[in-house]
Amino acid sequence: MKAVRVHQYHADPKIDDIPEPKLAGPLDVIVKIGGAGVCRTDLHILEGQWAEAMNPELPYVIGHENAGWVHEVGEGVTNVAVGDTVILHPQPSCGLCLACRAGRDMQCENAFFPGLSDNNGGMAEYLRTTARAA
Repeated sequence: MKAVRVHQYHADPKIDDIPEPKLAGPLDVIVKIGGAGVCRTDLHILEGQWAEAMNPELPYVIGHENAGWVHEVGEGVTNVAVGDTVILHPQPSCGLCLACRAGRDMQCENAFFPGLSDNNGGMAEYLRTTARAA
């Protein structure tokens, strides 16, 4: 699939061919991306301002503001089905840790940011996320 990836900071990203994401767990969802927004955070990423805080391994796919259609679901997913139109929360959370159970999903112990951490983002044809984020 085609994907926009950061190879180095202070340089333009490149369009690369990379493998499509695979389901990694029962609550995973693969989304066919219909739209990926660009925000100031993406520009900060390119400028290297998030490198120290998030320490992602380069190269990686940017894009944390995403929407599209459900392409594939894990065996435990019940809230969305293949073909559903979805908008994705930029930070998937587990729903099980103490912070999530207290309603503080943004402090989730198991949270990740597609396109910002070591999880590929949505400036690609497909994105792996969680059922909870769809």
